[in-house]
Amino acid sequence: MDISVSREIAAPARRVWDLLVDWERQGEWMPLTKVRVLPGPREGVGTRLEAVTGVGPAGVADPMEVVDWAPPGRCVVRHDGRVLRGSGTFEIEPLAADRCRFTWREDLTAPGGAVGAAVFAGLGRVSTPFFGYALSRLARLAER
Repeated sequence: MDISVSREIAAPARRVWDLLVDWERQGEWMPLTKVRVLPGPREGVGTRLEAVTGVGPAGVADPMEVVDWAPPGRCVVRHDGRVLRGSGTFEIEPLAADRCRFTWREDLTAPGGAVGAAVFAGLGRVSTPFFGYALSRLARLAER
């Protein structure tokens, strides 16, 4: 499943970066998501995280590790979960001193062969608007 969303944000690239990598605050802009940093480094390559998205017992755990770190422009995580496997990329392109473009890409491999692929195909159609909504929430936070 490949998902890519992008949005211009009326805020400096560094402000957007700081919000993105304040891992525990991601729930403020990613709906239904809680993130915690696991023991080890809190930023940079090697940082390990666990995001849980969902409601109550219907949540999906998403353990991940930062594998590329180039502040304030690029962060790549490797998803290592049973359900979510692949990579996620945040990229920030400065457009002016007070404006940037944020792009979020997810390249995920479906678990479980044909059945997993069919489920992921359905999730892909739902996920793109979900990610777009998350970006609008991030923009509101950054533009304050």
